[in-house]
Amino acid sequence: VKSIGDKAFYGCSSLISITIPDSGTSIGKNAFSGCFGLTSIIIGNGVTSIGENAFSGCTGLTSITIGNGMTSIGGMFSDCTSLISITIGNGVTSIGDREFYRFTDLTSVTIGNGVTSIGNYAFYECTHLTSITIPDSVTSIEIQAFSGCTSLTSITIPDSVTSIGVEAFSGCTRLTSITIPDSLTSIGSHMFYGCSKLTSITIPDGVTSIGDYAFYGCSSLTSVTIPGSVTSIG
Repeated sequence: VKSIGDKAFYGCSSLISITIPDSGTSIGKNAFSGCFGLTSIIIGNGVTSIGENAFSGCTGLTSITIGNGMTSIGGMFSDCTSLISITIGNGVTSIGDREFYRFTDLTSVTIGNGVTSIGNYAFYECTHLTSITIPDSVTSIEIQAFSGCTSLTSITIPDSVTSIGVEAFSGCTRLTSITIPDSLTSIGSHMFYGCSKLTSITIPDGVTSIGDYAFYGCSSLTSVTIPGSVTSIG
């Protein structure tokens, strides 16, 4: 089998698991939409194309493994709100806007080494996500990408990241430590807004500006080191 057509298994509510072999190359739109009994998916390395809403409404889905053949993910898993773990293959270069928006049961995410951008609201209010490793391939983290991840305790941002959107980590109320890379030139507005457990932060020498409300509500913050490179504080 090379391809699975549009709506091929649409509404197959008793389907429990799917393994798509490496021989497969494409999955059509809504191919498994509404398969609310589905709990796990393994997508083979040969799959390079997955249609819009391919797995939408799979409300029982708890785990997904995406093979190395995919280059981007976006609009595939809407309403898969029971998802607990995701493994994203090394072929994926971008995680789309709102891809895992308000997936409140999500606890484990493995991001492949090919990802260069994490989209707007990508993990917004994933309230059970406790930790995440951002690989060295990532260059941009977009607006509110991890906003409201209230269980997240620590984040290391690699030196490859040159751009972080506004409110990227706002409302991460359990975040106690974060490593900001030397590659970053600005700390955007509201970036750590409401991170009430953050105790200390070191701003690297490359940063020239700190945006409005960047650390507003960081009530546990006791130590901040601001380098000589900073010329404006919002």
